[in-house]
Amino acid sequence: MVLYYGSVVVKVAIVADRTEPRRVLGALEAETMDVLWSSDAALSVREVLDSLNTDRTSQLAYTTAMTVLARLVDKGALQREQVGRRYVYTPAVADEAAIAVRSVVRDYGDAALAHFVEQAKADPQLYRRLRRLMGDGRS
Repeated sequence: MVLYYGSVVVKVAIVADRTEPRRVLGALEAETMDVLWSSDAALSVREVLDSLNTDRTSQLAYTTAMTVLARLVDKGALQREQVGRRYVYTPAVADEAAIAVRSVVRDYGDAALAHFVEQAKADPQLYRRLRRLMGDGRS
């Protein structure tokens, strides 16, 4: 799998006969995240569903939206908070790349981090960018 984070490219594993990076989110999950990323406030299932169903010829069911939101919470992409009798959702990450990184670290743990460090050590420019992103002023 190849992950893109800004201009940083990280090879996590090589998959035979695959020329494109694997998408972390399905189409409906990505559409749901776009709705939440574009919102200034936390949204309920109904609010997300209404937004998803705008201009859609075949309307999604309420339970479909609930399932997608629950899966995005499980992936670490969303945070869920109970407000009164309902749940509201907010993005836990800034973009799909962050979801991919969380997924790789969750699935492969220290091995993924070790491979990332090996890649950074082998590329001085990547190493400097990584240190900057981590807030370490040393080059």
